[in-house]
Amino acid sequence: MNESRDPSHDDPSHDPLRSLFEAAADAGRARAAYPPAAEISALGRRVHRRRLAALAVGACLVLGGGGAALATLLPGSSQPVVPAITPSVSGPTPSSTSTSDTRPPAVGITTSPPPTPPGSIAPGATTTPPPGRP
Repeated sequence: MNESRDPSHDDPSHDPLRSLFEAAADAGRARAAYPPAAEISALGRRVHRRRLAALAVGACLVLGGGGAALATLLPGSSQPVVPAITPSVSGPTPSSTSTSDTRPPAVGITTSPPPTPPGSIAPGATTTPPPGRP
């Protein structure tokens, strides 16, 4: 139990590593300077904005998740919704299988025949004068 102790370990002034650390600390203290107050307050505002944004995102996630869970857990109609008009069970009618174009005309496009120029007779028109005229 008797340990031999080196008397040089008891005196901190003789420790070379300790004296090197103290010298480095003194040099660091001499060069250290506080940043300007404007820079410190700008950093604080930035941190505050980030915390508020994280809080807002968290609140949106909680509200959205709660709403989705509530929508799925609320009792609703379990019957599928049927269409307002039920389709016929029989096959398509022959008139609906024609190849004619049944789309409505586009806006501004007329489907009537072009007007006849003055002095010409339209196809299918008669040349007899109307009654009551000689």
